[in-house]
Amino acid sequence: MPRRPRDRVAGPSLEPSLMEFVDSVLDGCGDECTEPVVMEMGETRYKSKNLEAERRRRSKLNNKLFSLRALVPKITKMSKESTLTDAIDYIKQLQKQVYDLRMELSKIPDEEGEKQGSASSTETIAPPMTIQCQRKVELSPIGENKYHLMIIGESKHAGFTKLLEAISNFGVEVTNINSTTFSGFSHSVFSIDVKDNGEILVTELRKLLLATVGAADT
Repeated sequence: MPRRPRDRVAGPSLEPSLMEFVDSVLDGCGDECTEPVVMEMGETRYKSKNLEAERRRRSKLNNKLFSLRALVPKITKMSKESTLTDAIDYIKQLQKQVYDLRMELSKIPDEEGEKQGSASSTETIAPPMTIQCQRKVELSPIGENKYHLMIIGESKHAGFTKLLEAISNFGVEVTNINSTTFSGFSHSVFSIDVKDNGEILVTELRKLLLATVGAADT
C-alpha cells in the first residue's frame, strides 16, 4: 500500500516514537517477507518458507494494528487503511494542540506567573481526589445479530490490545469502536456482529471479557 503523504503542522513535533510506529506499520513490518520464491528444483521447500514468512509478517502487522488502535481514541472503521489514516489525523490534532498551547503560554506575562506562584505558595494544597470506578461488561442487542458492547476496566499496558484479541478469537466482527481513558480507567464501546449461535457465543464472550477485566458477574 503506498504511503499517504502527511502535511506538516506548524510547531514542534509531538511524540516522534508514535510517528515512527505508524511508519513501521506503513512499511509492512520490515524485511520478513522478502525471501524470493525460487522457480527450480526444491520449489516446494522455498514456497513453504515463503508462506511461513508471510504468515509471520501478517501476524506482526496485525499485532501492531491492535496496538495502534489502542492509542487512537476514535477509529472510524476497522480496516487497516482507515486505522492508519485515523492515527495520522490524531497525531496532527495533538501537534496542533501542543502548538496552540505553547503560543498561549508565550503570551502570558512573567509578572503574572510570579504573582500566581507567590499566591499559590501560601495556600494549602488539597490532596488529590481518588475516583473509584466499577469494572463492568455490558452486552445489549441493537438489531438482528448486532450488539452494543461496553467495557469499563483499569487502564493497563496492552490491556486494550488483549480485549481486541479476545473479541477477534471468538470470530465476532467489530464494526465500530471508541475508547477513552480517565483517572486510570478505560471506557471502551464496540459495535459487533455475531453470526451463527449468537446467544451462546455472546454468553461465552461476556464471561471471557469479565475475566479479562476482573469484573464480577452481576
